[in-house]
Amino acid sequence: MKMKYKFGLLGAAALIAGLSSCANHDLIPDIAQVGQAVPTVYWEVGSTVCKAGEAFTFQGKYNSVPGRIPVKSEVWYLIVRDDVATVTTKLGGTSLNYSQTVSLNDTMRTYQSQAVFPHNEEYWNGHEYIVNGEVPVSRTLTPVSWVDAKEWDWERFNTYYPEGFIREYLDKIYDYLTGESANSYYSALRTVYLNYDFTNDQFKAVGLPELDLSGDDGGTSVKSDAWYSTTEASDDKIVGYYYITIDEAGKTVYNEVPVDYQAPEGIQIYPVYDSSEWVFCRYDDNSGAIVSTVRPEWLPKFRELLENIPFQAWIYDSSNAVYKVDFARNYSLRAQFRAYDKDASEINNPDAFLYEGIVSDTEVKEISIN
Repeated sequence: MKMKYKFGLLGAAALIAGLSSCANHDLIPDIAQVGQAVPTVYWEVGSTVCKAGEAFTFQGKYNSVPGRIPVKSEVWYLIVRDDVATVTTKLGGTSLNYSQTVSLNDTMRTYQSQAVFPHNEEYWNGHEYIVNGEVPVSRTLTPVSWVDAKEWDWERFNTYYPEGFIREYLDKIYDYLTGESANSYYSALRTVYLNYDFTNDQFKAVGLPELDLSGDDGGTSVKSDAWYSTTEASDDKIVGYYYITIDEAGKTVYNEVPVDYQAPEGIQIYPVYDSSEWVFCRYDDNSGAIVSTVRPEWLPKFRELLENIPFQAWIYDSSNAVYKVDFARNYSLRAQFRAYDKDASEINNPDAFLYEGIVSDTEVKEISIN
């Protein structure tokens, strides 16, 4: 999806901007030269999982080089947000088992210092300096979940699902039921016709017969009688015949002829059975059975009818009285441990250059927030 590309591009741009804004804290400082001794750092975290509003623990190790004195160490991290949003179609029954999912991975905040630990000579263990500390994690990074909503909430939907999601979803549904794949979704279209509370005005607008919809079942049984087809072969149900040709585009054409049609030699004809006027009910020689499809000229009319159904009705699970939404937002951190020192002769000069120890990409710790 284009949206996925767009968000990915934003995330990359934000990361580049963040790195540019931290030019005073380059991972490999400008003063490092080939063959020159540089400080080193290493660290481990207590756990790669942390609860929002709490803190993760770590142990950092660093040393300096002759002529420079350690000043402090810091933990920096950037924040990554992962969204996964899904809806599942229920109105068409098991014949229309369509789900649409969109995902977003975004760097919502670039590297920033989150905890500072002033240098203390007591950290020295005879080989290196060791600091044990905690790094806070904001409560605002609590995971978000919205699943199987009992009541429809447009505000939450518009907050969690991207612009254009509904349009893309409905276009796909309409295409399945009334497009080139319509023959495969005949049962699904009939199920929608039966289960949704269409009005007679809506039926009349597309040329479907008006019905008595006042029954206790909302007219479902009446609609079922209106949409009928022959299911068992019987001569008294034959209303015509058809034969097959192939057009210039290579598509199969079903040519219907009257019941008294006399086929020329070499033309094989097959029965057409009694059904609703919008249904083409025929014997299919390939499957050896009766097959029903919606007649092509009726498909645009059914699309117009389907456009009366609001989005949320497509995903309503009437058996469990919930809307089939599934949204999850999770956060994770990419954390680094950094150590800083100064020239010994400038240790008391607050404006003196502050050198940053080497930080390797292999020392970036990923921490999941729960």
